[in-house]
Amino acid sequence: MLIITGTYKIKPGKREEFLKEICDRGIYDKFLKEDGNISYDYYFPYGSEDDIFFFERWEDRDAWEAHKAAPHTVELQEIKNEYLAGFTPGIIGEIDGGQRS
Repeated sequence: MLIITGTYKIKPGKREEFLKEICDRGIYDKFLKEDGNISYDYYFPYGSEDDIFFFERWEDRDAWEAHKAAPHTVELQEIKNEYLAGFTPGIIGEIDGGQRS
C-alpha cells in the first residue's frame, strides 16, 4: 500500500469555498472511485482555519501514478492554483497491506 500525505495552506477564509468547489465538480467522488484507491481523506488541523491535511492510501504506486494523470486530478490542480497559498509535503511511503476498508 502507498501512503501520501501533505498539508494545503488555503488562502485566508477560503477553505470552505475550496472544498465546495471540489465536491460540486464531483472531483472528490471521482477520487474515491478510482481503481486502486483505498481512501482519500481531508482533515482540518485543530487551531487552523486555513489548513487542510490530506491522507491518501493507494493499493500501489501504479494506481497513484494513474491517479495523478487522471483528468479530474488535473482539474483539482486548476482549483488549487486559485485557492492555495502554500503547500507542505508530507510523506510518500509504501507499507505492507492494502485491504480496502
